[in-house]
Amino acid sequence: MILNWIPCHRKKERSFHIGSYTFPLCARCTAILLGYLFLPFLFMISSFILWWYIPILMTPLLIDGYTQKWKWRESNNSLRFITGFLFGIAQTMLIVRSVLFLIKILI
Repeated sequence: MILNWIPCHRKKERSFHIGSYTFPLCARCTAILLGYLFLPFLFMISSFILWWYIPILMTPLLIDGYTQKWKWRESNNSLRFITGFLFGIAQTMLIVRSVLFLIKILI
């Protein structure tokens, strides 16, 4: 399968279901990949992307993931999706900002 290279636990209870079909990735990983789709749009608005946006968008996933890992609470797929989507956008912003920074240095 094409998505097997993605490091995901693929737990059925943490994946989305449509009828009898179970998504091949968990809700969080699915959302992160959807956040990556913003890459072309973020390149178009790159002048408005500030470095400090990145940690702000990454923090909810880190809080959600670690509080669940430490068994302080149980997350749900909706929260996993939202935090994963924000994290995917933040990673995309990091890529855009890094590429633009490298281009600026090399030119």
